Amino acid sequence: MAQITRTDRLILVPLTEDQAAEAFRVYSDTRIWAHRPWAVHTDEEVTRNIIKRTHKSWEDFDLGPWGIYLRERPSEFVGIGGAEVVDGQVWDVKYRLRPDQWGQGYATEIAEAAVKAAKKKHPELPVTARITTNHPASGRVIEKLGLKSVWEGRRVGTEDNPDEPDVRIYSDRELPEPAISMLRDRP
Repeated sequence: MAQITRTDRLILVPLTEDQAAEAFRVYSDTRIWAHRPWAVHTDEEVTRNIIKRTHKSWEDFDLGPWGIYLRERPSEFVGIGGAEVVDGQVWDVKYRLRPDQWGQGYATEIAEAAVKAAKKKHPELPVTARITTNHPASGRVIEKLGLKSVWEGRRVGTEDNPDEPDVRIYSDRELPEPAISMLRDRP
C-alpha cells in the first residue's frame, strides 16, 4: 500500500477499516448530505462497506481514498478524500470533510493531491468527478483543477424522485460513452 502523502496543511493516509468509526462520524453528519439527505450514513456498516470497496483501488492501482488529518493536529481526523479507480476505467475524485473544516480550502488541497497522484500512477486513465448540481461549491473545486463538464442529467434509477438532484460528470479529457454510462449509473 502507498505511503502517507503530505500537502502544505494536511496528512493524507490510506483509508482503512481502522478508520471506520472516524469516517462514519463524517458520513453520518447530516450537514454533509444537505444536498442529498437520503444518502446520510445511519449505520457504521455502510461506511465499512465503502471502505472495503475502495480498498480494491489501493490494492490494484496503489491509490485510493485517504483519511484526512491536519498537519498542525495530526491525530485529528477531518475527512475522507482522494481518487479511486472505478471499474478499471477512470479515476473518480472525491472528498467529504467535517463541516467545521469547510471554507478553508482543504477540499481543493485534497483534490489537487488526488489528481496529481492519479496522473502520476496511471496517466492513461481519465480523471473524473461526479458532483450534484445543487452543490456548486464542490463544482468550483473541481473546475479549479481544470476538469470540464462532460455530461449532466439524472442518475439511472432516480428519474421518479423529484428530490434527487441532477449530477454533473467532469473529466480531464473526453470520455467514451461506456465510461459516462458507468459513472451515471453509480449510486
